[in-house]
Amino acid sequence: MKNSISTTNRLNVSITKKVIELQEQGYDCDFLLLANGSLLCMQTNLNYPLSTVAINQREHGYDFLSHSYKNVHTIETGNGERGVLLTEKIF
Repeated sequence: MKNSISTTNRLNVSITKKVIELQEQGYDCDFLLLANGSLLCMQTNLNYPLSTVAINQREHGYDFLSHSYKNVHTIETGNGERGVLLTEKIF
């Protein structure tokens, strides 16, 4: 049981550490992938079509809370917003 908890914490910490690291680098917005395929900035409530933003995959790990693999992406918009997108899909 102890090994299972240790592995769980290590993998979840990997994703969390990457998000914190990116926030410290100025990626301070949180993005949500909408059903229509656009991105929503949670801080400004602005929508961005995927074709208008730069997306880079930064981290990949298993999330034991959702029991799925997650990908941490950085998002950069044309108007200077920079943020993080956490999703199961790889862009």
